[in-house]
Amino acid sequence: MPTIALMNQKGGVAKTTTTINLAVQAALGKPTLLVDTDEQGSLSKQFGIKEAETSIKDALLAKPFDAINVRKNLDVIPADSRLADIELHLSGLLAREHKLNKALDKIRDDYEYIFIDCPSNTSIVTINALAAADYVILPIKLDLLSIEGIDYMIKFISMVKDGANPKLSILGILITQYEEGTKVSAKIMDHIKENGWEDALFSTKIRKNVTITEGQAYRKNIFDFRKNSTGAQDYVALGKEVLTKINKLEKHG
Repeated sequence: MPTIALMNQKGGVAKTTTTINLAVQAALGKPTLLVDTDEQGSLSKQFGIKEAETSIKDALLAKPFDAINVRKNLDVIPADSRLADIELHLSGLLAREHKLNKALDKIRDDYEYIFIDCPSNTSIVTINALAAADYVILPIKLDLLSIEGIDYMIKFISMVKDGANPKLSILGILITQYEEGTKVSAKIMDHIKENGWEDALFSTKIRKNVTITEGQAYRKNIFDFRKNSTGAQDYVALGKEVLTKINKLEKHG
């Protein structure tokens, strides 16, 4: 039952969109849990969850919490603005980086897959998410700011692996909002190769597709909104590649 975190300290890279679409696919066959750890609660809002009685904040503070069922085989632990002061609450606690992992341990056996949507920062909440995960996916856009952040993210993940979660592995770097044939894309792909990150790239790229954005406006994942779109095709391919990578790592692990 793998736990997969999606992380990028920069917003606007389709991190939440990717988390949702991977989880919706996984839930077609197996019980799946989505964990929203971002105080903006974008993932939770996509499923129409507002002002839930309990949230991820309760889980982090070792209080009772609920996972809300949003469709067949898919539950969500929501987040909202109540999470904004969590750093203050956690700052004086022992083993504060393991609070989410301990909370999830109580319900892990209920799910085959767990996906964690990290906040767009490197706070104690992000550390908790990575400390609870087996794998991490790094979604990036092909722009200079995203590329410059890869090295920092890899070092940050290595720090969490060394200090809090030895089993954590980078599953791959995912290119989103991809536009083939542009000079910018080609230049940045060259930059990726020069830095030795090419082997970590998913073969699948999420192409720039207005349908994905339109679906979000209607609070729908890409499969419910337009299942035959190129966006849906890309996320199906990504889901298969994620499973292949996990199976390969666990077979040789």
